[in-house]
Amino acid sequence: MSASIRIAVLGMADDHLWGNLDDLMKRTDVTLVAGADASAVLLERFRANTGCERLYDRYETLLAAVKPDAVYCFTAPAHHADVVVLCAAHGIPVMVEKPMAATLEQADRMLAAARRSGICLMVNWPTAWSRPLRTALLVVQEGRIGDLWQITWRGGHAGPDVIGCSDEFCDFLFDKELNGAGAFGDFAGYGASICLMFMGSSPNSVMGMAGRLIKKHLLVDDNGILLLRYPNAICMLEMTWIEVVSYASPFSPVFYGREGTLIAGEKVILNTRKNPNGMEIALDDLPDSQKNAIDHFLFCIRNGTAPQGQTCPELCRNAQEIMEAGLRSVTSGTEVQLPVEDHLFR
Repeated sequence: MSASIRIAVLGMADDHLWGNLDDLMKRTDVTLVAGADASAVLLERFRANTGCERLYDRYETLLAAVKPDAVYCFTAPAHHADVVVLCAAHGIPVMVEKPMAATLEQADRMLAAARRSGICLMVNWPTAWSRPLRTALLVVQEGRIGDLWQITWRGGHAGPDVIGCSDEFCDFLFDKELNGAGAFGDFAGYGASICLMFMGSSPNSVMGMAGRLIKKHLLVDDNGILLLRYPNAICMLEMTWIEVVSYASPFSPVFYGREGTLIAGEKVILNTRKNPNGMEIALDDLPDSQKNAIDHFLFCIRNGTAPQGQTCPELCRNAQEIMEAGLRSVTSGTEVQLPVEDHLFR
């Protein structure tokens, strides 16, 4: 592999692509070589934003003509599996945007393809590069709040169409087949993957509730709640697309332990019996290889190491399992036990 890694983009519908490309293009050891999407509108946007002129309307054509060293995938979640399987057949590392997939079967297919071919598969969550969240994880791992008995997490806003997401992004976010669900599919994976990191394992069971409370023009849910039951803990996740003012309500993850409470907002605040009013914890610096998605993706490719933390494909697969169990609970009205395995036998 050359000193400058050549990256191509397969799929551009997810608006998170553009910020990730900004980070990529700031580096001198990586080259954006081509992009592919079936949408002429997205291809022109890609050309205008990047100056890259090698554009294709089919992924297979790009791979055959360009032979990139690695791929960014920013399609709808339901299409991630097809892209990963395609790239795995060519031995090409892939980074997909969160969530890993739209269903657990798709996530399993991605993981199996990556394992068979030996490629690097990374899932990018914006929260993976959060200094407060990383600092909170270290505080918990050091035992400073004791055994966790609860995590609360909330994610959401006024809705993709309200906050200015592109038409292409909204098209798949508002499609239950392409996105897995509505607000539930958009945000539950954040909280599920965070619980997996902090708790160190999957829950025993999951209960979910979701519905279309306000946005009657949509055909998917606009609000949801997910409960994760561990042997000695209960975690609660909230997802919404119906806030009147986005981000007006508190969104800081809170970690409750036997010896203290930790709030990971812009600042990390630790409350204990000795400091009931709370003390601010200095934020840890992120490692150089984990400042953002492109830093970590390149590090993993060059060093042959597996993606770490929230970007780990095995962890993200387990987050997908939690989401799938939650959606089954939503529709059945019952608690769903993990593991979820019936898709292996259909």
